[in-house]
Amino acid sequence: MEYGSQEEDDWRIQNFEARHHHHQHQQPKKTMPFIKLPSFNGDNDPNIYLGWETKVEQMFNVYEVKEDQKIELASLEFEDYVMRWWHQLVMEIGLNKRLTMVSWNDFKLCMRAQFVPPHYRNELLLKLQRLHQGPRSMDEYFKDLEVTLIKINMHESEESKIVRFVSGLRREIQNVVELYEYTSLKKLVHLAVKVESQLLRKTSFKHTHNDGFYNSSWKDKNKFHNQDIPSNSSKESTPQTSKENSSPSRTKSPTKTSNKKCFKYLGFGHITTNCPNKRTMMVKGVIVVSDHSD
Repeated sequence: MEYGSQEEDDWRIQNFEARHHHHQHQQPKKTMPFIKLPSFNGDNDPNIYLGWETKVEQMFNVYEVKEDQKIELASLEFEDYVMRWWHQLVMEIGLNKRLTMVSWNDFKLCMRAQFVPPHYRNELLLKLQRLHQGPRSMDEYFKDLEVTLIKINMHESEESKIVRFVSGLRREIQNVVELYEYTSLKKLVHLAVKVESQLLRKTSFKHTHNDGFYNSSWKDKNKFHNQDIPSNSSKESTPQTSKENSSPSRTKSPTKTSNKKCFKYLGFGHITTNCPNKRTMMVKGVIVVSDHSD
C-alpha cells in the first residue's frame, strides 16, 4: 500500500469510524441539555456568523452548558454548506490531518478562520482607530465601540478602553470629563451621559429664550414704539395738507397765458381793443360800437 494513496485514505477513514464506534460503546451516553440554538448555513456576510456566535454563547451562559458539550450542540445546528464542511473537518481531525478542537475557543477560532475573512478584521481595526462620537448620542457611541471590540475579539484592558472612549468624545464633552476622576469605564460612561444632558439643556434653554421670549419682546417693543411715533412721511404730508386746507380762498397767481390786461376795464387775458365789454349795434346800416357799462 503506497503512502498517501487513495487506498490508504480509505483505510484510515474505516479505521477511524471503527474506533469512533467502539469508543461510543465504551462511554456512557451523555445527557445533552435540550436547547434550541439558532441555525447557521454559512452565509458570506461575516456579521451573520458573528451574530450567530454571540447568540449561541449567550444561550450557553443562560443554560449553563458544560464546556465539553458546547461544540457538539453548536454543530448540530449547521445547515447546507456548513454541515458538509464540518463533516469533512471532523474526518480530517480523525485522520490526524488537523488538530483536535478541545475547547469552545478552539471552535470559535476555527469558525472565524473559515467564515470571517482577514480583510474584515482589518476594516474593523481601522474603524476602531477612527471611531468618534460625532453627532450621535452617548449611548449610540458607546454601543458602537463595544460591538466593534466584540467583533474583533479584542480583549483590551479597562484602562485601554477608557482611553479609547475618551479620545472619541466630542470636544465640549471631553473637556469637562477630563476634569473629573473615574476608576472604571462604567462610571466614565455615566459621567459622560450626565455632561451631555447638561449641555443639551443649556443649548435648548438658550435657543428657546433667544428665539422666543427676547425676540418677541423686542419686536413688541418696537411695534408699540413705531405706533407712538409717526413716520417721517406722515410728518411731511401733514403740514402740506394743513397748509392747503388753511388757505382754500387764496387767489391763484395769473398764469403765463393770462399776462394780458385790459387797462380800461381792468380785466385779464385780453387788451382794451378786444374787450368783451363793448356792445356792437347796427343802426341804419352803419355799425356802431359802444362801450358797455353796468
